[in-house]
Amino acid sequence: LEKSYQDSRGQSVRVLQGLSLSLGHGEFAAIMGKSGSGKSTLLNILGCLERPDRGTYRLEGQDLGSLPERQRADLRNRRIGFVFQSFHLMPFLTVKENIALPFLYASQGVSETRIQELLNDMGLAGKSTRYPAELSGGEQQRVAVARALVLGADLILADEPTGNLDAATAQDVLDLFERLIPQGKTVLLVTHDPTVAARARRQIRLENGRSVTDHTVEKVGQS
Repeated sequence: LEKSYQDSRGQSVRVLQGLSLSLGHGEFAAIMGKSGSGKSTLLNILGCLERPDRGTYRLEGQDLGSLPERQRADLRNRRIGFVFQSFHLMPFLTVKENIALPFLYASQGVSETRIQELLNDMGLAGKSTRYPAELSGGEQQRVAVARALVLGADLILADEPTGNLDAATAQDVLDLFERLIPQGKTVLLVTHDPTVAARARRQIRLENGRSVTDHTVEKVGQS
């Protein structure tokens, strides 16, 4: 993948420079790198928020770059889940209503069964009628994870998901991600924190828009 932007002087700045990456079902990978290394740009391309200038992005063999924007938006809503540092919950909606939002974007009926299943899985069963301001940071992030999963997304893109959490709560959120892996979900998180990256089995470091290291760490109980 290659991607460039124009700076304030109109000069072209290359952000991704021939970056190649392949992720499989059930991978938990962390992307690290300094500011400007291309992490956020890569996440935006994988999330179908931007298109690369050159190169091909395939999801299960389908070239997403060739799709019209309406189809990309539909695929983004159904197949890709986003989790952000600042949670991005709607403050005027309850926990249950926030989780249900992707159903509305997809113009389909809300599955009460699916929402209740996620409320139970995320430890939020007793908080469905609360508003984000009534929740802790960790609880808000669990709502965000549930929202990302409610339509059955295969790929979870997490941008600094623990950045606004204390150390103990951050580990709880990472535990949630780890529980998705046996379900065949793929989790790719961007982080500046080596402690957070260490929870991922695969760790990738970017520098100047390229992957400079990419290694897999064997975890206890895994082969």
